Amino acid sequence: MPRLLTWWLLVRSGIAGTLAVANWVVAGDGTRDTATARDAVAGPAGVQAPGSDLFTSGTISRLALFLAPEDADRLRQNSRQNVPGRVVEDGQRMHDRVRLHLKGSTGSFRGLDDKPSFTLRFDGADAEAGFHGLRKLHLNNSVEDPSYFNEYAGSALFRAAQIPAPRVTHALVTLNGRRLGLYVLKEGFTEEFLGRYFRDPRGNLYDTGPGHDVDEALEKDAGAGPDDRSDLAALAAAARDPDVAARWTRLGQVLDLDRFASFMAMEVITGHRDGYCLARNNFRIYHDVDSGRMVFLPHGMDQLFGRPDATLRPAMQGLVARAVLETSEGRQAYRARIGQLTTNLLDVPWLQREADDLVQRLRPLLPAREVRELEVAIADSKERIALRRASIQRQMNEPEPRLARFVHGPLRLLDWEGFDAPAGGCLERRTAPGGGEALHIRAGPMTSASWRTTVRLGPGHYKFLGKVVTEGVQRLPFGRNHGAGLRVVGASAIRPYELVGDQAGVWLEQPFEVDEDRDIELICELRAQSGAAWFLLASLALESLASP
Repeated sequence: MPRLLTWWLLVRSGIAGTLAVANWVVAGDGTRDTATARDAVAGPAGVQAPGSDLFTSGTISRLALFLAPEDADRLRQNSRQNVPGRVVEDGQRMHDRVRLHLKGSTGSFRGLDDKPSFTLRFDGADAEAGFHGLRKLHLNNSVEDPSYFNEYAGSALFRAAQIPAPRVTHALVTLNGRRLGLYVLKEGFTEEFLGRYFRDPRGNLYDTGPGHDVDEALEKDAGAGPDDRSDLAALAAAARDPDVAARWTRLGQVLDLDRFASFMAMEVITGHRDGYCLARNNFRIYHDVDSGRMVFLPHGMDQLFGRPDATLRPAMQGLVARAVLETSEGRQAYRARIGQLTTNLLDVPWLQREADDLVQRLRPLLPAREVRELEVAIADSKERIALRRASIQRQMNEPEPRLARFVHGPLRLLDWEGFDAPAGGCLERRTAPGGGEALHIRAGPMTSASWRTTVRLGPGHYKFLGKVVTEGVQRLPFGRNHGAGLRVVGASAIRPYELVGDQAGVWLEQPFEVDEDRDIELICELRAQSGAAWFLLASLALESLASP
């Protein structure tokens, strides 16, 4: 029996439910019916949701932002502080009680005099009406997604899978009369947002901060619940329960397992490699007051479908994702949900039509050069979505992948793919100083670029090693890893790295341990604000050490 059909039968036997997508309902039998968009109604009460006109009209808003000179200077000095501002919408509607700050991280952050991203909050008298009823919104510069489509598509797909996700549209933005151009406009994680999906929106909402997982120091963004993070501690304790047979039951008491199975599956289906499961980076967690269970929410989806052939069995970085997949019930639910959501929701023709519609709406509003650039990026996005759907179907019907074999010593690593080519830098194969083919990264002003390959390994101890040449590498001022280095995703005991300055040729190694058959991602990375690194291709290898 084909694997896709097998998984689909598992879904129909107890996991399938009715799924709503942006402008249709997808039923358990795979049929689609026209329906009122969930975007347009509040969940429990069935009333019109704030922002419905903004996100369903198809119009592109024109937003003029205004800052006083002294407030602009404050943002130049501290981009994260809130300063007062004004917003004029479509030349008519004035919002004069606005606080805003700059947003973004490595790769996407731009200063005030470039093309910055903004978070806007609406205060005072305007708060009752807000911006189309919204009290918080984000304007994302989309510098890492030239199609301006990923966040829109990802948001629709997650909501279709019954995972709460902010709605997305687009806007043309100016700042003090200076044209900034096209932006992705996205609603914030607010009480109004939570109220569309949960009967009681006053539960604790957590964001990443000093920590990036449930057993670390996540920031409490909002909520009337306790401030001691006891709800997160309970989830972390359940995830760490060494009794795998009992863990599923214990997790079910503190985690919405049904939604989490869909959350994991959607992150993998869409290739959200910067989310919770694969990177412990972009996500939110909400403590549902009614059920007493935690719900994971997607965030920062501007880099989807980047690797169409990405494995369906990735090494999970998130503690909760690993804990769920170590249980037999969790593996079955995850695999079933992959099949269900791919079959019912990864609708390539619909997504491609939505992408084309975006171009049509923007064509009369953008300069000819920007239209041409958008058309190229949209065509690439459409192709990658189609390739991703085909890859998932192929993987679901393939036998289990073979484990890497170490027959004649270390395994040479030759199949590398570049990710996140830096603005103002480069990512290419070229000869290293002193000779030899190398994986080369030259940094721009804010670089976190890498070369990656994936190997399937069985239980055991391993070592990833390679020789690196650096020139003028200046570290980023934040993060755990700095400069050039080797990294392993999906295994234990990983060392941070910090190779900076000028190095004629340094051997690096990352020892790690694998506890079960899994896909391990090996990474050659540069996190820097200037300089270059060459990873000598002939030196990159994987050694198998003693079994655990």
